[in-house]
Amino acid sequence: MDIGWLESFLALAEHESFTRAAAAQHISQPAFSRRIRALELWFGEALVDRSTFPVALTPAGAKVRASAIRTVAGLGAIREELRGRHRTPRGAVRVAVAQTLATTFFPAWWACCGDQRPVPCSLLPANTLHGYDMLVHGSCDLMLAYADPVGPPVFPDTELEWLVVGRDRLAPYSSVTAGHADFALPGTASNPVPVVTHGSGAFLGQVTDRLLSGHDLHLSPIVQSELTSALAALVQAGLGIGWLPEDLASPGVAAGMLREVGGPSLSAELEIRLFRVRRQRMPRHVATVWHRAAGLVAGAS
Repeated sequence: MDIGWLESFLALAEHESFTRAAAAQHISQPAFSRRIRALELWFGEALVDRSTFPVALTPAGAKVRASAIRTVAGLGAIREELRGRHRTPRGAVRVAVAQTLATTFFPAWWACCGDQRPVPCSLLPANTLHGYDMLVHGSCDLMLAYADPVGPPVFPDTELEWLVVGRDRLAPYSSVTAGHADFALPGTASNPVPVVTHGSGAFLGQVTDRLLSGHDLHLSPIVQSELTSALAALVQAGLGIGWLPEDLASPGVAAGMLREVGGPSLSAELEIRLFRVRRQRMPRHVATVWHRAAGLVAGAS
């Protein structure tokens, strides 16, 4: 067994595509496919249904995935400890959070979740699906994630409960030159608008797809990435329009470098939700944050 096989398998489960998962791991697709095949031979079972697109896990693959998340996380923690780089504060609350929220919403919100002093925290980067897996399998205590209040539910309510701790808005933005937006919607068939996009597996990409489904826009994808901060930088550099969270785009807007384009129907209101496993007894330090967050919500309403 090679730990790299498990890491590649988890990447495939996340990206639902051999091509995208191989690219995310910076290895060739043939080498990536050999890793998945080696893992299947080790288990003696097919873990991936290759007849579907996007790629789906078999029942055996779903079981392996749940165990692989715990194994990779556990071995990673032990490795860091043995190498002397383990600096997690005592009694830290483990919070899985998307990169965008970690740099925009989280710092000020977390500062309000303590009393006289900040609550110790271990901040774990994770997209929405990975964060959900970490939460239900005990690899983190809480998850902070975007939610689309008018879209289909992402998680079963029977497993998780949540608080709405903040709000944001997803909208299309363009770079600005001499006080004018560089790009405008809807574009034409002969002159489509360049656009930088989230991957279809990214949560904000799914919200964007929902918004685009009701419009006749002419777009030409230029760059695709699940790193929203990278997309914001690309929009600001003038590569094209991108759908960005308002909190992330607001500094560029204030500096006159970004401008929202398109009407209200091309934007979506987002909720920022704090998730925990339903009916699970929380350690004292985790309960402190949850109840403090609930109090902040009640005080704001």
